[in-house]
Amino acid sequence: MKRTSILTMAFLIASTIVTAQSKSRNIEQEFMRLHHAEDEAESKKDIAALDRLLNEDFIFVAANGSISNKKKFLDEIKDDEPSSALQENLTYEAFKARVYGKAAIVNYILLVSGKDKFGKDYANRFRMSVVWVKQKQDWRISNFHATRMRS
Repeated sequence: MKRTSILTMAFLIASTIVTAQSKSRNIEQEFMRLHHAEDEAESKKDIAALDRLLNEDFIFVAANGSISNKKKFLDEIKDDEPSSALQENLTYEAFKARVYGKAAIVNYILLVSGKDKFGKDYANRFRMSVVWVKQKQDWRISNFHATRMRS
């Protein structure tokens, strides 16, 4: 009887761990999808899509320490000159998302690489911290902080 109880307990613990890991992967996949949507909207200067993704109290802290609210951030995207990069790739590393009720914290490393207009290769790494809030059924970015990583 003890052996059956121990095996049952072990099975329940293992299935709980597997369920938690599966849920964690689903959460990370959802936030990865949202970050890709934000990146795409930014690269295409899709202000309407960005407006839907950014919360009204949005704050962006850039790698250089400058701070933008939602209006300033959207204006800068809209008025920004086309990138001098001929080809730019974004790669996510160490992506981790944690949900706390109606708030989520996403941390990752963003590798931005490509060739500039002179054909010179470049690569920059940024440590990103993003706070998402859930309003109604939609997740929106409330705070976005980028820190440049030195090689």
